[in-house]
Amino acid sequence: MTTASELVQRMYAAYNRRDADGLLALLTDDVDWPDGTSRLHGKDALRGYWLEQWTRVHTHDEPGEPVELGAGRIAVQVNQTVRTPEGSAVSTARFVHLFQLRDGLTARMDIEPERRRPAETEPPQQETL
Repeated sequence: MTTASELVQRMYAAYNRRDADGLLALLTDDVDWPDGTSRLHGKDALRGYWLEQWTRVHTHDEPGEPVELGAGRIAVQVNQTVRTPEGSAVSTARFVHLFQLRDGLTARMDIEPERRRPAETEPPQQETL
């Protein structure tokens, strides 16, 4: 049986390979996913979203160790790099991805900006076009 940590690691690996089918296999049919200020619902919506997104940018998410929060919730600190399809850097950022798991699959994802510790004084580095 796949652990919650293994599930999340498999999701990032599929996303970074731009493997929509592999990624969708790890989500519930009624998955709820962020898209800016709105939400996407269901696998068909996510498939279309990712396939279109991957024509414009290549995002690589480097996950930290998943932290189980209880009640099927997982938090993962992510270092994200976004590049054009040609390889030029667009941006880098750090986020916390929050996952809600159900029946061994991901049912929901939320994104929060990384919470900084008081001792950290430099702003995150971000490149933009």
